[in-house]
Amino acid sequence: MRRGVIGGAVLLVCLAVAGCGEDPISPTSAEAPFAGQFSGTWAGTMTTASVGGGECVGDDLRATLAAPPVDQGTITLTQTANNVSATVRSATTGLTCRFDGNASLTTFAASAVSCDAEILFRCSNGQPRILRPVGSTMTATQTGGAATGVVTTTYNVFSFDAVTKQETPVAGLTVRNLFTAVRR
Repeated sequence: MRRGVIGGAVLLVCLAVAGCGEDPISPTSAEAPFAGQFSGTWAGTMTTASVGGGECVGDDLRATLAAPPVDQGTITLTQTANNVSATVRSATTGLTCRFDGNASLTTFAASAVSCDAEILFRCSNGQPRILRPVGSTMTATQTGGAATGVVTTTYNVFSFDAVTKQETPVAGLTVRNLFTAVRR
């Protein structure tokens, strides 16, 4: 009987010591357990949802809101843990912006760190305008292989005098676009 109690006590001590050891199934990857995986190339469309300010550029863009033109483009995303970097390229305007931000399980939010092009625009009244991006934000929600979201960009608008070759600031412009994209 005594031998059974001692054997049971030894077994209990062995199990307790084994329970204090290292967890053999602890996570070993750099992936964040509560962040979705957004990496890859996405292609889709973007349409203008609202326009604020902008002088004649804003007037012309607001006039198209009933049937906004569709901008084709791509988004290339890289992700490390919760950190997301995105490069957004517009096929229509040629504007390319790079965003950095954070991801959660099904969403990410990012702010532009650079945009490499200005947009040349001719208002319906014939006046040429130069749009220079000041800042931009992007939010997206992923469902399976599709993502939807919002890109809001603020621009400084300049007039250009072809004779004097002078630029003059005329307005600020904020454009809110909705996008839908699918993973390639």
